[in-house]
Amino acid sequence: MDNLVVAIGMPVTIICVLFVVACVVSMAFAFGLKYPKVPQYTLDQQWDDKPLLFSATDIEPMALAHHADATDVEGGSASGKW
Repeated sequence: MDNLVVAIGMPVTIICVLFVVACVVSMAFAFGLKYPKVPQYTLDQQWDDKPLLFSATDIEPMALAHHADATDVEGGSASGKW
């Protein structure tokens, strides 16, 4: 049992110490690194990105109500100005 502790424990200990040293060195080099600030969007600016659709459910397809006619469609549309 003592031979296994030395044969397995020493390499594991050395690898852990090397990982800790690598983490400390990487944090030291990244200490002064500044990331660019993302500009905040306000409503007075033009929206240039594609439209986004957020849904409260991931169920596909959603079932229509029982009283719905065959001509009824699911969902709708909206438009407006801010």
